[in-house]
Amino acid sequence: MDRRKFLKSGLAAAAASSVPGQTQGVSAGEKSGTRETSTLLSVCLGCNARCGNRVTTEEGKVVAVSGNPYHPYNTLGAPIPWDTPLDKALKARGTVCGKAHEMWSYATSPYRIVRPLKRSGPRGSGRFEPIEWDQLVKEIAEGGRLFAHIGEDRVVPGLKELDSDAPLDPSAPELGPKRNGLVFMTGRLQSGRKEFIDRFVKYAFGSVNRIGHTDICGIGFRMGNYAFTEGKAVELKADPWEAEYILVFGANVYEALQPGLNTYGAALAHRRSKGEVKFVIIDPRAQKASAHAHRWIPIRPGQDGAFAMGMIRWMIENGRYNRRFLEAPNEKAALALGNGGYVNAAHLVVWDEKSPLHGRFLRASLLPGGKDNDAFVVLGPDGAPAPHSGVERAILDVDRRLRLADGAVRVRSCFNLLKEAAFQYTLEEYARAAGVEPGLISEVAHEFSAHAPKAAVCQYHGAGNYVNGVPAAYAVAVLNALVGSLQRRGGYLTSGGGAASWKRGVFDLIDFKGKRKPRGVKISREKAAYQETSEFQSAVKAGKNPYPAKRPWFPFTKGGLSVEALAGMDQGYPYKASALFLYFYNPVYSTPGGQRFASTLQDTDKVPLLVSIDIGINESNIYADYIVPDVTYAEGHYGWLSPHAPAMRFTALRTPCTAPLVSATSDGRPICLETFLIDLAKELELPGFGRQAIPAKEGAADLERAEDFYLRGFANIAVNGDVEADDGAAAFVEKNYPAAGFKEILPGRLWKRVCTLLARGGLFVPREKLFKGDAFISKVKRFTLFNEELASTVCSITGRRFSGVPHYAPPLEGDGEYPLILVSHKTALHTQSRTVWHPVAMALHPENHVVMNPEDARRFHLEDGAQVKVSSASNPRGVQGVLRISEGIRPGVVAISISYGHTQLGAGSLRVSQARRVFLGGEAITEGDVVSPDPFLGGGMNPNLLGDLDPRFGKTPLVDLTAGIPDFSSTRVRVEKVRS
Repeated sequence: MDRRKFLKSGLAAAAASSVPGQTQGVSAGEKSGTRETSTLLSVCLGCNARCGNRVTTEEGKVVAVSGNPYHPYNTLGAPIPWDTPLDKALKARGTVCGKAHEMWSYATSPYRIVRPLKRSGPRGSGRFEPIEWDQLVKEIAEGGRLFAHIGEDRVVPGLKELDSDAPLDPSAPELGPKRNGLVFMTGRLQSGRKEFIDRFVKYAFGSVNRIGHTDICGIGFRMGNYAFTEGKAVELKADPWEAEYILVFGANVYEALQPGLNTYGAALAHRRSKGEVKFVIIDPRAQKASAHAHRWIPIRPGQDGAFAMGMIRWMIENGRYNRRFLEAPNEKAALALGNGGYVNAAHLVVWDEKSPLHGRFLRASLLPGGKDNDAFVVLGPDGAPAPHSGVERAILDVDRRLRLADGAVRVRSCFNLLKEAAFQYTLEEYARAAGVEPGLISEVAHEFSAHAPKAAVCQYHGAGNYVNGVPAAYAVAVLNALVGSLQRRGGYLTSGGGAASWKRGVFDLIDFKGKRKPRGVKISREKAAYQETSEFQSAVKAGKNPYPAKRPWFPFTKGGLSVEALAGMDQGYPYKASALFLYFYNPVYSTPGGQRFASTLQDTDKVPLLVSIDIGINESNIYADYIVPDVTYAEGHYGWLSPHAPAMRFTALRTPCTAPLVSATSDGRPICLETFLIDLAKELELPGFGRQAIPAKEGAADLERAEDFYLRGFANIAVNGDVEADDGAAAFVEKNYPAAGFKEILPGRLWKRVCTLLARGGLFVPREKLFKGDAFISKVKRFTLFNEELASTVCSITGRRFSGVPHYAPPLEGDGEYPLILVSHKTALHTQSRTVWHPVAMALHPENHVVMNPEDARRFHLEDGAQVKVSSASNPRGVQGVLRISEGIRPGVVAISISYGHTQLGAGSLRVSQARRVFLGGEAITEGDVVSPDPFLGGGMNPNLLGDLDPRFGKTPLVDLTAGIPDFSSTRVRVEKVRS
């Protein structure tokens, strides 16, 4: 298929949807000429930002997409009131980004699969054949010699074999039962489908191994917030609507963020144009926002922590911190200052290596006469120890001996520990590491502190996504504590969470008869301590040094460690996997160094059964034994979406916009994720699915199709949100929404209450209701300069405890053979992987480039437009692309955007029996059993192919030892001209 044919099907729909706002004067539910036109509200999934959308269809095809005017993400944070009548709302405007406009092109890619497939050749050969639905479900459940017809005389384990409470390893019972041999890994996953998958994997089947991909998505900055909030929250960012000064560490605010560029970036641009905010970009690459930035600071990759710690040192040294806020030792004292949260700066920590309490918070119960008082301890204004909750102000900088009930110990305040860490290096040393002048750090620190408390940071992918990223992201987060901007207007804010719960109400979607409790250790070893394993204890008992473990363990982590899950499968550690399910996930393509896992997925001993649920054949599921086709978000995804930070509260509803394009089961249900899990659960006779599987206030309800679960979740939200029935909304929904075809699931009055929600795209709480004066009210009340849990965690490799305070930890150093540092990034029209199916985006930007500073180009004798090879120690063969020379990249650094360089998703040849019936493009892309590739879809290069591998652990992708963060910012490369 050539580029012109590929574009033809998508450009017309994209052009029709290119104008935001009301759709060409056609009202919802009316006819345009002889065509039936519908308009509905949903939530986009072009990226993970969760913007609302208003979708117009004609004859079941999406023809226009604009923004939901009720949704704050589409309206610069100022939506129309939730009670605005629908006729007025249809005339209101809301914006979306370019990715949303390609919804229908994405759904109608000719390379989309619409029928189930079974492998008909060796793994990775690209040979598949259609399989009937009932047979697919039976084979996955039963197992057996499933591939004897192609010469594989092995017994494939079915899920029935794994459905057992027998231990995986009798000598290590803590690993859990055989059920944990099922590993279900997810790519982009949001609430709704997440809970549906968990219902099957965790609570019906009983496996602990439902593992997300948070690590490759942005765990680095999240771990900074995780440490800062003691695990209570990870999504904190500067308030884009009221902050006056924002430090942007590695957050691509005009091109990719959560909230999205349509929200966060647009708000910054709008307020910057009016002189209401200054923002500083700290990034090796001059991202698009640099054009509007107060400063662009081209920092060395992986050195955000050095810059942040330099700022912390300067602010402490020069008294440019908010002393009054830091002295407030409790929630009440902070609230009096206008903050919805306090920081533990004055709380005391036992710092005496002779004491068993070393590194632990001092509790009031240890003071003379402090019986049964578990409060933290501070020194009051008079210098006497007191429970933290009993004083308004506390002494901030403490290092002294204190007499306890059973003797004297040295105690130090959290602020004192932070100060010691900051003063470990000079400002000049921090500046040298960051690659900037010392004066620049002090100038930025002065400006930042001058705007307190309306100064905050926005950090994301680049700030902490590298080895030693936890202390770096923690340091960046702590900057907000020093200026007193926590949980207040214009400051550093958490999300407000959902507006109403989906879990219980009229229906109980959490509990069910026979529900299992997953137990044991995840194959990724996340949230599990090596020191509690039989492996560790056996080594100690035998008198051996138990360190290092065979692979790292990660008790202190947010989780979602997909890289370590795959590495665990590759190494068979701490146990072997029996079955791997991939949902919407392409790790071979999307992971730095992910090509290393191609051999893992190809190996039938390491992954005996491999099942993928997806819309196409990608670089990972080309190794699958079975591929289950899925619906796209245009046709079949349901969900209830809460906001990312900052300071918003809503529950937005995702609902199908058109009829499914996939094939159906014999009883008419679309073949997709939900249908697969329901039928597989019934085949396995698992609880929680099928007849009367959902407890309800009046009897029990069935779970036989997707809508049985999701519409009841919507009903709970309506009930818990006190949403009233609206006859007008019901009429609107029943004219326009495909979900109305299932209204019999809910009693009439309850259905009308759900319609009120659907007609507005969800339930949205006005921002002003989330504040008490300047203070933002949320569940996160306490922030930490010292994290006790982190400080007590022992590294499974070194045997040493991690530091509990932010500190400078240098990234990996390279060698002279590879003199440049590689960074990757997203562009505004692309996300991680599948936007190669967005024809307008590809037409505008058909390939990516190797971006290099002119200084380096001269050094290596390279000219703009040259064809170059980029190689690394882990991939000497490298990747090839076109060089672009730009002042917008730091010397010593090269940048390559992701989303390009595919070898599948239509870019590679396949041999599929009855291909014409399998692919949506039919005869346009097939000749007999051969699927014709489109080289246009393979344009550009994939920088992840260059990612560093770790020789200590089987040459699997490099991760940090604290939290499992994959390394995106340390890979060293060489760039050479390709000789013709």
